[in-house]
Amino acid sequence: MNKFLTKAIIALGASEAVRAACTNPSVRKSWSALTDGEKTSYISSTLCLMDAAQAPAKTGYAGSTTVWEELQAAHVSQAQFVHSVGAFLPWHRWYMTVQETLLRNECGYIGPMPYWDEQAEQAEGPLESASILNGSATAGFGSTTLDENGCVTDGPYTNVRLTLDTELNRVEPVCLSRLFKQNQYEKTAQKIIDACLALDNYVDFNNCLGASPHTGGHYAIGGTMDDPSLSPGDPLFFLHHTNLDRIWWQWQAQNESRLTDIGGNNVAEGFFWSSVQPSSLGVNAFLPYFNDNGHTTTLCGWLALLRTSLSPRSWTLTATPSASSTSKRSLNIQPTWQ
Repeated sequence: MNKFLTKAIIALGASEAVRAACTNPSVRKSWSALTDGEKTSYISSTLCLMDAAQAPAKTGYAGSTTVWEELQAAHVSQAQFVHSVGAFLPWHRWYMTVQETLLRNECGYIGPMPYWDEQAEQAEGPLESASILNGSATAGFGSTTLDENGCVTDGPYTNVRLTLDTELNRVEPVCLSRLFKQNQYEKTAQKIIDACLALDNYVDFNNCLGASPHTGGHYAIGGTMDDPSLSPGDPLFFLHHTNLDRIWWQWQAQNESRLTDIGGNNVAEGFFWSSVQPSSLGVNAFLPYFNDNGHTTTLCGWLALLRTSLSPRSWTLTATPSASSTSKRSLNIQPTWQ
């Protein structure tokens, strides 16, 4: 995947490596705050990334035919190394930024990047009333109306077919599915977020945000979003994780030292995460990160993860910060939040 990822990362390196030099930061807005035109444009651009005629795969990695499929394959390829680990938040911040760059460069999107403000909407009403769950082909991601197999039946993504499995094989196409759960939605409540924000160190905060607020958003939508590695097949994945990134930034903004605070394992422990990691991409494909022993995420280890970005270390990328860099600016790809 190096050509595909290098293209995205070169663009990022040129505009985001030094925060102080940024005069036109990217804008993030809640989905409910977007204009109708902005919603239509964003949806159209995500559909563009799914279209082999408009956004054909750059490398064909794991049999991908579109950029969207390559983006999903990048997540699947290292599930055990980007979840329940110290790099969970920074890796997904980078992943959101790569998705943004692809939307803009491949499909001409010029609007703000949306997030799902789960906390505000959870306080206002049940999951079925969430602004994202709209059956309009131009203003939502599908309603709560599903067929007997849980497939989305309205909105812009009814024709989406997903063909990747957790071993990076192409299989018979399946629909974009959901299985809504109100009790999981309640785990995204602001009071739970407040408890996370009150924590003083990164390891505790990362574990807190990565627990109920993270899993609650996934499981509340369910279906495709239930799958820990294949979930980026659902466009709602990116709105959910952009919101988590917003909350991480709120925590970071409380103290400048938190801009570089990092810690935790590099490899998720236990059978669950090892069982979803593709067997062809074991720990040796990713570690060590520049002399990191593979057990503790150090600053250099985190930077090396950016060097490899969404790919194993055998795929060489050179457009990201060096392992010797300690610049706070290079560690934080931060937009303007609205």
